[in-house]
Amino acid sequence: VEIRMNIPYKFENTQEALDELCALIRNFIKGTEINDKKIMNICINISGRVNPESGYSFSMFNFSECPLADILTERIGYPVCIDNDTRAMTYGEHMQGCVKGEKDIIFVNISWGLGIGIIIDGFSGEFGHVNVFDNEILCHCGKKGCLETEASGSALHRILLERIGSGESSILSKRTAENPPTLDEIITAVNKEDLLCIEIVEEIGQKLGRQIAGLISIFNPELVIIGGTLSSTGDYIVQPIKTAIRKYSLNLVNKDATVTISKLKDKAGVVGACMLARSRMFEI
Repeated sequence: VEIRMNIPYKFENTQEALDELCALIRNFIKGTEINDKKIMNICINISGRVNPESGYSFSMFNFSECPLADILTERIGYPVCIDNDTRAMTYGEHMQGCVKGEKDIIFVNISWGLGIGIIIDGFSGEFGHVNVFDNEILCHCGKKGCLETEASGSALHRILLERIGSGESSILSKRTAENPPTLDEIITAVNKEDLLCIEIVEEIGQKLGRQIAGLISIFNPELVIIGGTLSSTGDYIVQPIKTAIRKYSLNLVNKDATVTISKLKDKAGVVGACMLARSRMFEI
């Protein structure tokens, strides 16, 4: 009915950020021509560990013994359910995106963090924060060596700044520590054929593709969807992923898996939230 994207909001694990989120949702509803009596359910996507059945969020906004979904329901004034953001994106692609009858799907959300959603015979799961690297880089989950520390938007941002700091050249080299480039600006630089940015994205694709190869060997999916912010770099991220998959998984298995870019792109989470809200309403 109506969609608004890129509303300014700083997603932090604070009571103030939760208050602002509730206010943004209420203001959005008031600012539309939607008959509010027709709003039957609201689904909110949240990163981290979420139990959609009980309504608890364990990584973000876990400030009370009461389920977050119940708190949001009271604060916003409508029935609210919650789900993990990558699961919602996976479900969006499954219901309205590039899935055309495939039942076994892996959706890779390469944004600031890294999430992987898995649908096996129509059932959705979530996979992330696998300990892969022997490094001392602290992940936002609190552990070291997670895949996300080397294969994500935050990794791209960190590695670029490190390599510029060591003297390598980029069109972003003149940015200072006080004014570092945003992830969107780095992706723009990739698409403007900045060699350093492209090289780092390709390295990330190779690291990620090696882990996806393991998932393909386990689940034998028909479709692997690359989504999230970094997917907008197109072949710069997809081709290294495909190469690593071919290198690190059996040809007998990977030949059945098509690797493609998300069709819904940055709307995958929005569409997934709508579809989840509808499905939860019918479950009730």
